[in-house]
Amino acid sequence: MVATVSALSSAGQAASYYEADDYYAEGGLAPSEWFGKGAEYLGLSGEVDRDQFRAMLEGRIAGEQLGTTRGGKVEHRPGWDIALSAPKSVSIMAEVAGDKRLIAAHAAAAKVALAHVEKHMAATRIRNGAEVEREATGNLAIATFRHDTSRAQDPQLHTHAVVLNATRDQQGAWRSLEPRAIYQLQKDIGAIYRQELAHGVVQLGYTIERGKESAFEIAGVPKAAAEALSQRTAAIEARLAERGKTRAEASAAERQIAALDTREAKASVDHGTLRQAWRAAADGAGFDHAGRDQLMAEAQARAEAVRADPALLARQAVAFAAAKLSEREAVFSAHTLTREVGDYAFGKLGHGDITAAIAEAHASGTLVPRPYLDRRGTEFAGFTTPSGIETERTMLRIEAAGRGMAAPLAGPIAAARAVELAARQSERAGFTWTEGQRRATLDLLTSPDRVAAVQGYAGTAKTTTVLATYAHEAKQRGMAVTALAPTASAAGVLGQSLGLRSDTVSRHLLAPEAKMPGRHAVWIVDEASMLSAHDMARLLSSADKAGVRVVLVGDVRQLGSVGAGAAFAQLQQAGMPTAKLAEVVRQTNADTREAVMASIEGHAGKAMEALERGGGQVLEAASAEERLALIAQRYTAMSPEQRAKTLVIEPSREGRDRLTGLIRENLAAKGELSASALTFESLEAKGLTRAETGEAASYAIGDIVRFTRDYAAKGVSRGEALRIMGVDPDRNRVTLAGPDGATIDWHPRQWGAGQVQAYAPRTMDLREGDRIQFTRNDGAMGRTNGLLGMVTDIDPDQSRVTVKLANGREQQLDLANPRDAHIRHAYVQTAHAAQGQTAERVLIHANSRSANLVDQKMLYVALSRAKSEAVIVTDDRERLVAAIYERAGEKQTALEADTTASGKSKAMGAGLG
Repeated sequence: MVATVSALSSAGQAASYYEADDYYAEGGLAPSEWFGKGAEYLGLSGEVDRDQFRAMLEGRIAGEQLGTTRGGKVEHRPGWDIALSAPKSVSIMAEVAGDKRLIAAHAAAAKVALAHVEKHMAATRIRNGAEVEREATGNLAIATFRHDTSRAQDPQLHTHAVVLNATRDQQGAWRSLEPRAIYQLQKDIGAIYRQELAHGVVQLGYTIERGKESAFEIAGVPKAAAEALSQRTAAIEARLAERGKTRAEASAAERQIAALDTREAKASVDHGTLRQAWRAAADGAGFDHAGRDQLMAEAQARAEAVRADPALLARQAVAFAAAKLSEREAVFSAHTLTREVGDYAFGKLGHGDITAAIAEAHASGTLVPRPYLDRRGTEFAGFTTPSGIETERTMLRIEAAGRGMAAPLAGPIAAARAVELAARQSERAGFTWTEGQRRATLDLLTSPDRVAAVQGYAGTAKTTTVLATYAHEAKQRGMAVTALAPTASAAGVLGQSLGLRSDTVSRHLLAPEAKMPGRHAVWIVDEASMLSAHDMARLLSSADKAGVRVVLVGDVRQLGSVGAGAAFAQLQQAGMPTAKLAEVVRQTNADTREAVMASIEGHAGKAMEALERGGGQVLEAASAEERLALIAQRYTAMSPEQRAKTLVIEPSREGRDRLTGLIRENLAAKGELSASALTFESLEAKGLTRAETGEAASYAIGDIVRFTRDYAAKGVSRGEALRIMGVDPDRNRVTLAGPDGATIDWHPRQWGAGQVQAYAPRTMDLREGDRIQFTRNDGAMGRTNGLLGMVTDIDPDQSRVTVKLANGREQQLDLANPRDAHIRHAYVQTAHAAQGQTAERVLIHANSRSANLVDQKMLYVALSRAKSEAVIVTDDRERLVAAIYERAGEKQTALEADTTASGKSKAMGAGLG
């Protein structure tokens, strides 16, 4: 890993880092050094003194004793170890080839990363009456120790930064740290370190080869040499292989366990002897003395020519990062912005350049300060953008201007008559309307507003009662009624339920005027909570221009948009007239219904109790492997008929794929999947933002792209699958190949950005009996994103399969054709994909430690899919209850008012600029 964070269990353990024989100092460079404003406050600088270090680890700070006294004994956590490791090629050139400049570059990069930790993550807890608030402090005392070897005695340049469990609050008192952010932002710490190190390495004249995320290596260092000098890595990979995993397949937790399992005791070996052994190993791998010296000499010569002005690039990088982040979140954190800027200009900008450019954007108004709330509601410094603010203002302005500006669809008497007629027809069919359904339908029919809304919890039958009646009355009065939704599958379900023509919101907005036959019209938009502010503003702007009524239908308590904002909730908060449905009728089991109602309010404990009382089950298993295996076993033990009525939910894509693999293994063992399989490359959407589509670095060789419009002058046809054959990030150029093999030179910033869909190839196999799901709309073939099917026949020789679709039709797929490769296995759904579905029973994986995926909204969506039974499989029931209580899962809006509470204001001040 780039950076690891681990808690120190004892002062003695931490003090062992100081042992002199573990470190290598040469040329006057100290192996240990104090760092941080907290250290400055304490008068600490230079090398770390052993006795002073141990005392401070024990909590003896500035004449005070930190910690909690229990039974006359002081309990105090010593601190945390942040380990920052250089890429293997950097270690080889520094320690084997002897380029000491790289050691200095590593030390400088480590200091930049630690300054980032201090600026954005240093905090303590302050008790204010009955409440405990987080206060950002901006100071840490950190003892740094530089190593040059791994425990396996390989060359491995890295620094251990021991963060003392002490920080000075704003009143000058020393307190224990609140370390949660350090753990949460571990990825950011590593990224900042690698970005700064890459910049330093480039400044020294080396050429770098970038890997995934913030990984890189020095070009010219043979892979064979890196492997020969990586015994530690080999040991970890061997341990993973024993468990049937590769490093790429293993989760972060699995890699960490393997690292601990293979961890060797520290050993003291003469550095001269080690260096001789390293050089011999490098020689044997084809990287001999001459090759090392040549690579170092070439770098030193190039370093003289590195004189680029970074200001322009830094401004471009900030603009790109802000555009990328603001498409997903209305408010983004300052530390995430910093990381994204560094990724964009990887190796070309230093952290100082980045900080200056962000400060400049803040001063000019292109970045607007706004408190950023993490999943637990803790505030950090953050930003929004002027365009995000204007988008939300436009949306709110159009809705407000339309209030009272439309003739009601029906008067009070006619509306009451229509409701009574619909309710009687429903009762004859065996379903009795609730009072809420009657009232909501009356409100909608008599609404004088251009934009009206229906807010209804999952399972309130709003489509078959309220919307069906409204659509019928609108058609009776000669209005053109269109069913819309954010996804094709949701739009199809709505259209089928209401007997209407349906479309996705995005496709409808390409030419809405062409889809209205010259009559008054109304657009009924389901799953409105999943519309971003950008899409909602476009929708309302188009409706306003065309004079169309809009009915927004959704549930603010369910999962929101993948895009920025919380438009449906924001409109309601601003006073949009909204009919409300709160009585849930989906569940046939009273205890399951009670669990759903408790989840709506965030009462996870009550929800669990209701499940255990008769609404389902709550099962515990410590490891992810055990939990996923348990779900797979329960699912495959059901009959095929029961499985058809069961929904399996795993919040993460990685977990979804692992669980799918286990389920298919079980089904194959039962003989329900054929022994023979057809292996091919499926295509998975890369999910790029509009900003990313304009950057060549967003694509990889082998990806497939399709443009949503013709570019005749470039020889590109709409929807044609083009394969990426080459990527040149420096020139921002991509080489595409068409079906006939002809190549096309594509410069994304010049044309095609924002009009392109990108897909990554992924190895997949299919067997007879497999359940599959299409992942791309294809109108000509009658496929929608989410359409289900079952494989009834495979022909591996011809790379063809026969699929029986859920709608009863049968199709032949040519899996060598990219058009037919947009599929995945359909045994497990993420919570987002499951929203809008209904099943008899639901199996849910809920890891309490999945801070970014498991929250109140996810629990509510997952539980509310079930009619009769919901089973939750978790690592720790009580921990899950506490986690759900903390994580509301709400999305921020650009126009959200600044928090003025004193404690939170202090936290917000950290990290600006």
